[in-house]
Amino acid sequence: GAMVAGRPRSHVPLPSALREYARGRDEVELEADTLADVIAGLAAGFPGLGYRILDDQGRLRRFVNAYVNEEPVSHLEPKDVRLREGDTVHILPSVAGG
Repeated sequence: GAMVAGRPRSHVPLPSALREYARGRDEVELEADTLADVIAGLAAGFPGLGYRILDDQGRLRRFVNAYVNEEPVSHLEPKDVRLREGDTVHILPSVAGG
């Protein structure tokens, strides 16, 4: 695809369970074309957070649920989930998970 001047900016509100790994921030704003970019951005900015949400293969952990604008997208490949300007991405560890 052609290079676009600016990538769409997504809002990533962080649940309280993850805030301690993001230096207490309750939301992160990231430039990202796909959910995979959001996850990579979180992991790069906050290594402890990346460890919480990604497994050794760099995939979302089994008990982590992802939503884009309230739509569940956990069953999709993160690189296939396209984002638009102003999208809200929720990454929620399910409480039951280890």
